[in-house]
Amino acid sequence: MWLLTILVILAVYFSPRHLISPQTAVTGLVGLGIIAIAARWPDRSLIILIVLLPFQGFILAKLWAWGMPTSIVRHLGAWKESLAIGVIVAGIRNYLAGGRRADALDRVGLGFAVIVALYAVAQDVVIPSAAASTSVRVLGFRQDAGFVLLLLGARHAPLPDRFLDRAGRAALAVAVVVAGVCVFEALDVSGWNRFVVNTIQYTRYEIDVLHGNPPNPYNITVYGNVGGTQIVRAGSVFLSALSCGFYLVLGFALALEQVMRGGRARCLTMLALTLIGAGILLTQTRSAILATLIVAWFAFRPAAGRPGHWRTRIALLVAALAIVAIPTAISTGLAKRITAPSSNSDNASHVSAFWNGVHTIERHPLGTGLGSSAGVGQQFAAQGSEVVIPENNYLQVGIELGVVPMLVFAALTVTLVLNLRAAARRRSDTVIAAASAAAAGLAVAAWFLQIWIDFSVAWTLWSLAGAALGASRVAAADREAPAVASGSDLRRESSGWLLPA
Repeated sequence: MWLLTILVILAVYFSPRHLISPQTAVTGLVGLGIIAIAARWPDRSLIILIVLLPFQGFILAKLWAWGMPTSIVRHLGAWKESLAIGVIVAGIRNYLAGGRRADALDRVGLGFAVIVALYAVAQDVVIPSAAASTSVRVLGFRQDAGFVLLLLGARHAPLPDRFLDRAGRAALAVAVVVAGVCVFEALDVSGWNRFVVNTIQYTRYEIDVLHGNPPNPYNITVYGNVGGTQIVRAGSVFLSALSCGFYLVLGFALALEQVMRGGRARCLTMLALTLIGAGILLTQTRSAILATLIVAWFAFRPAAGRPGHWRTRIALLVAALAIVAIPTAISTGLAKRITAPSSNSDNASHVSAFWNGVHTIERHPLGTGLGSSAGVGQQFAAQGSEVVIPENNYLQVGIELGVVPMLVFAALTVTLVLNLRAAARRRSDTVIAAASAAAAGLAVAAWFLQIWIDFSVAWTLWSLAGAALGASRVAAADREAPAVASGSDLRRESSGWLLPA
């Protein structure tokens, strides 16, 4: 690290061409320091990512509104990449030191990341017609492969024994806050709009710092139109009903799993579950609701640590939620949105986007290049270039990278879900079971929308899934050891962790 620092300083101040500016060099050195710290404490880095990812836009916007220079605010946006790289470095170091062999998930995940890296480096050779700049390709690599590398890093990083408990509490607490904002937004639309536009000044930050183009700088409310009726779709701190709905699926799974297992679960856990469920309904994102139903279905399945009376518990819970959810769905227009005929313009656009993505892959079996589809492509599309939005995460990968990487990514998703299901059956742990159910639900939802292009959704779920698989592997290794755990240890492993009485 010291040698690298000296080389950077020499390159800046003694090179006749000034390869990089002093500001960039200082920022790079700070980033290297953060990476080194994150590699030393990957558990704390993951907790910080889980807690701050949903609020990063608001935090940076408020710092800018308080007078922080634009250049500094832009560099601060790389905090999450620095922490993620530190976790990945910690995972690589621990993997090499442990002498373990890569399994199917490691090989498929690393293979997919290598393919994306090849496109980022040599895309001009693979696809001569691709017009994306180097910076756009780097952003595309971060979007398509960042969460996969974070999964592998969290899986192999040396995390403490109780890390899953802390990570589960943090993820659920953040989900409760996000869902609470959804409810507030639904109850006071104008008040939430004033807070975002005037207090946080997010739309000004989006224009002046991010160089974005919000539809209305003075109104961030998202409206939908179903059957001629205008409806409000809550986006919470994401300002996006889609991202918010998908993000809350993991929180719903964590709360539901804790209720199913009893333990120290009390009224606060039930309230958290109800609040998160209401938040998902208020987003009126149908694929997120489908993912939530899949999570609930997995809660009916036998798993380690669930008591024998789980059917009665969940039946009462579903009945209670239905009493609250049905009137809400009718009053907000969600019922019309779900039951709308296939000729509805919204449904027709989804179908048209899907087949447009399929035909694009047929015409470009090697892909159209990184940063040419949803997410990065929408932000940095070249003038006059067509950005195909298939509203399907698997097709989005195929559009950018081609048929083979699309199949590899689909295989990676299936392998992850199967590994999590096997880990949930082996070990009695709330977070492992919840991550398994949420991953399965979101893997299905990815067939209808590009859910992994949002960092808060993708990095939170995949990092927690990696940590869950790593904890399951460590637990399996401990069981094979000759030492016998004490009765208190066994009770602690199967106990609840969520909210205190």
